[in-house]
Amino acid sequence: MTLLLLVLMGFHLHGEIIHEWAGIIFTLLIMLHLYLNRHRLWSLSPNIPLTMRVVNRAVNALTFVVILTAIVSGIMLSRHILLGLPFHNPANWVRKVHMTSVHWGMLILALHIGLHWKMLATFFCRVLNISGNSHVANIITPGVFSLIALVGLYELLSTDYLDYLLIKVDFSFFDYDESALLFYFRNLAMIVLFALMTRFLLWLFIFRKCKAMSPQ
Repeated sequence: MTLLLLVLMGFHLHGEIIHEWAGIIFTLLIMLHLYLNRHRLWSLSPNIPLTMRVVNRAVNALTFVVILTAIVSGIMLSRHILLGLPFHNPANWVRKVHMTSVHWGMLILALHIGLHWKMLATFFCRVLNISGNSHVANIITPGVFSLIALVGLYELLSTDYLDYLLIKVDFSFFDYDESALLFYFRNLAMIVLFALMTRFLLWLFIFRKCKAMSPQ
């Protein structure tokens, strides 16, 4: 889903028709993800700290609202696959809502990934047959992701991404001379930045305190 999200962000790289098909596939994957995890949307384990449960539900609710806004506005803007729908509306305000929700959506999804960072790390360690106590898992991999996050911070501050979040942009600007690989890496670096920040803040304000309070 993250890779498909990057394809959606690269609207200028693939054209409108592929962008619309990618949006439809992304929407179906979101629905499948919600169905498969329906039992964990609100019924979280009582072993999870209360603050973590509140944060989890808040991020899930925010993710749902932002992604739903991006999907609905995208359907209204469709000029090819869903053009015949009665609520088609290519107005400037719809396009602006779509641009803003998509850019917020990428960051909110990064927070969502950050909530499950530990679970994802454990999963990939099993898939790659890497011990959770190895130097690869505890030093090399976190170091690589930290470097990528620094690139994401630089990109966030050196580009106009914040203007999109603050609804200051009327028309998207695309650098057609930029390579697709560099475009994807820049956006992936920002996702890693916010996911790692989420993971660090959870450790700092929730899990570290819980560990300190647990019986020795």
